[in-house]
Amino acid sequence: MGATAVRYGYREVLDFYFDDIFGIILGALKPFLSSYEFLRRKHAGWKFRKILEMRHLSEEEKNALIEEFITCLPEDPTYRAYLESYSKILEVFERRFRDVLPLLEEISRILTPQEQEKIVRMQVLKSRGVIESLRESLSEAILDTEEPEQAMLIDQALALASMLVDEALKEKSPERQGEYMLGVLILLLRVEGIRRGVQSPEKLYNDVAVISGKLRKVESFEVPEGLAALLTSA
Repeated sequence: MGATAVRYGYREVLDFYFDDIFGIILGALKPFLSSYEFLRRKHAGWKFRKILEMRHLSEEEKNALIEEFITCLPEDPTYRAYLESYSKILEVFERRFRDVLPLLEEISRILTPQEQEKIVRMQVLKSRGVIESLRESLSEAILDTEEPEQAMLIDQALALASMLVDEALKEKSPERQGEYMLGVLILLLRVEGIRRGVQSPEKLYNDVAVISGKLRKVESFEVPEGLAALLTSA
């Protein structure tokens, strides 16, 4: 008799990748959280050990943070609403990690522009690898899950996130990169919300429709006046 195939649902896949998704979300929000190795080579690692500790948050701390981020997601899928959501998410981060903010500001003064660009690029590249691995694992679960339509919607959202990452990698402007990664942030938080049963698939469907529609237009990621600074605050 042949071996029985292992069966698992899409929620189990998302559970397995939670730490990786958390890393992408935090990296999209504050890329310099990944700068510790650069600082260590400058013999400044000891001063920024608090940054290193961010990698080792407990599962309870990670879940509490993501759950609060999810409450910031907009009801209406518009680009302005996404920017306002991003502002709220930043406020949550800054309230929870007040002691980290001065360090992030100092890092931006210590690192050269070339080093900063390299950190952001590596963070984006890492995001692409995680998303593609997640999609591959998810594809094996779609046929076995009791909710194939929902699993396929999540896969569609991840495919769009991967496209946004590819566009971010083509950009030289940090602001433009941040605009694309904003879309990734919204999509992944909405997927996490579905996994936790606090967001509806309809909202993710609307996000996919709006973000993919705007991705096809050159003017799509034009930042409304007064909000551009949000995307370069990291």
